[in-house]
Amino acid sequence: MNKKLIGIVFSLLMTLPGCMGSEEKDIFYGDDINPPIPAQDFILTDGDGEYYQLSQLEGKVIVIAFLFTRCPDVCPIVSANLDFISEQLGDVYGEEVVILTITVDPWTDNTTVMNDYAEARSLDWPHLTGSVEELEPVWKNFDVGLQTYDSDVDGDGVADGFDVCPDTPEGEDVDGDGCGLDTQQSEESDVQVKHHPLLTYWVDHTTGTIIVDKNMNQRVWWEDTLWNPDLVMEDILLLVNE
Repeated sequence: MNKKLIGIVFSLLMTLPGCMGSEEKDIFYGDDINPPIPAQDFILTDGDGEYYQLSQLEGKVIVIAFLFTRCPDVCPIVSANLDFISEQLGDVYGEEVVILTITVDPWTDNTTVMNDYAEARSLDWPHLTGSVEELEPVWKNFDVGLQTYDSDVDGDGVADGFDVCPDTPEGEDVDGDGCGLDTQQSEESDVQVKHHPLLTYWVDHTTGTIIVDKNMNQRVWWEDTLWNPDLVMEDILLLVNE
């Protein structure tokens, strides 16, 4: 076989699908999940105390966020971003796109707490919780790194993750931010409340929102600290139109 013929054969092979180890191309603004990961079915409980099954959403694009209601920083921003998305989607929202929030703190986030969190922010999508046994397979399937800890460097009873004043003098009473009532209050502060016992442990988790396609496959991952709502919208609509 002469060199010219070899070149023709090689060119033809390169044009055939699946030949020469062709690779999947990234098509989303968020991180493409390649290969797609099947979203395993689950049954959790919504804020009204009703069972909620993932498989009932097959045929729709699903945006799933993981958070906990005591989270003081990223989680409220994620909720606000999702609220913006729901408004921008217009008629597509609910009909072709569904949003879900799932807790990573079932020890605190019961149905009442989840419902209060949603109502306080006028969020109209399901906020789901369950037992640790029910949630663990969900966290694993969606690759949610989760760790709880109760480290408290200054021993004031407020976990370090919540403690605004990590060097409170020993034995001093503190407010809800872990700041000493005697030595760590600003002049403007009139808060004189002992810390709530729910702040005695902290939840650390992977901050990411996953978009699931109509065939129940995880397709896109958005890091919560890098959200661009307009680009998230583009990714959602791309899946809607598939």
